[in-house]
Amino acid sequence: MSSGRLPREQMYIGHFNRGTGYRRAGDTAKAINDFTRVLELKPDFVRAYEARGMVHADSGNPEKAMADLDEAVKRGGDQWQFHYSRAVVRRADGDRDGALRDLEAAMDLDREAAFPPLMRALILADQGSFESARSEINRVLSRGSETAAAHYARASVAFAEGRVEAAEKDVDRALDLRGDFAAAHMLKGRILEERGVASAARQRFEKALADPTDSFDGRAARRLAKARLAIGDRGDSGKPENSARKKSVAKADVAEVKLEKPRPLDCKVFLPATGSVVTAKCSE
Repeated sequence: MSSGRLPREQMYIGHFNRGTGYRRAGDTAKAINDFTRVLELKPDFVRAYEARGMVHADSGNPEKAMADLDEAVKRGGDQWQFHYSRAVVRRADGDRDGALRDLEAAMDLDREAAFPPLMRALILADQGSFESARSEINRVLSRGSETAAAHYARASVAFAEGRVEAAEKDVDRALDLRGDFAAAHMLKGRILEERGVASAARQRFEKALADPTDSFDGRAARRLAKARLAIGDRGDSGKPENSARKKSVAKADVAEVKLEKPRPLDCKVFLPATGSVVTAKCSE
């Protein structure tokens, strides 16, 4: 950004990419500043409204998030991603009906996109429509698209139904396909909690917080992981560990989820206006 190599007419791209880097690093204030600068330089770059809206949602500002996402849909309503992002925020805010309307709009725009029907399935499960939820997920799995997300979604439905073994089978498959899947680590932690293995569950929740925020159901997973860790910190998990199983189960699970050392943030980001990928220090 400060090198002067980026042409002035493309400075908005630099701010967008840097904002994306800040967002992935969890620096919401700097991300919002950069996305705001994008819109000052290029008001018709609609993706910046969506991006800023999701950062506002991450920051706990649903009203600002919805204002930006409404603008994104208004200006770029022919793109399913904007409807999907608004559905994610509406679901988190408890507006399931509004979320379902947005997901239907997203599915009408792109019948091949996997995330809208999978998110719809999670909301149907929230409402107790488990059979309909499974049907949505199995249709996505039959197409072979976003398989990790589909296995996670099916595991979530099974867990909500109390079918813990089925849930674990699917969530393990999701993690085999994608090791940095925040929501899958969170769900695995819930399963371990259910079995009374609190220490291994805690490591799963910590892994969920360390994984990318923008993966499928990542925001909801991170909120829940924080809540479960807070309960554990108060010593009020509600499920004491089974000492007979603790040595055999927890030892294996802790080894499986050993946290990697923090790595520098990868700031190689696709430039939509140029069709190229650039590398820049995230602190620039």
